[in-house]
Amino acid sequence: MQEIINSLFNYAFDHDIQVTYTDKLLAKTRSFADIPTRSIVINANEPNQRRLPLIIAHEISHVLQCDINDAKLNFSTALKPHYEQKANVNAIDLLIPFYVEEKELYQINVDEFMELFAIPSSWRDICITEMQKTNIS
Repeated sequence: MQEIINSLFNYAFDHDIQVTYTDKLLAKTRSFADIPTRSIVINANEPNQRRLPLIIAHEISHVLQCDINDAKLNFSTALKPHYEQKANVNAIDLLIPFYVEEKELYQINVDEFMELFAIPSSWRDICITEMQKTNIS
């Protein structure tokens, strides 16, 4: 899992995103993205460590997909679900290659993918759709 986390951090650096990975936060403190500074803060004390790659990919996606005006507008409850959904989809897209690497087509399973990264069950349709887009479902 650490190799995947490192790869995601390298992806962030390659896209000019500053990463702070800290164990100085309480477990209940959520990781977040700061769009204006193109930075993410990842709480290393996340209670479900299997979910860290998903969280990192999600926060990276916020920085990549939102501009400063979006970030200001995101405080409006009318827009927040839209931007969260976009970040969720892109996070899944970032994680799929790590799952399918070195697998044969018959070995790929959406439930196994979701289990590996502790993806919430409510995201199952997103996972299926994104795997189908990459012709690996």
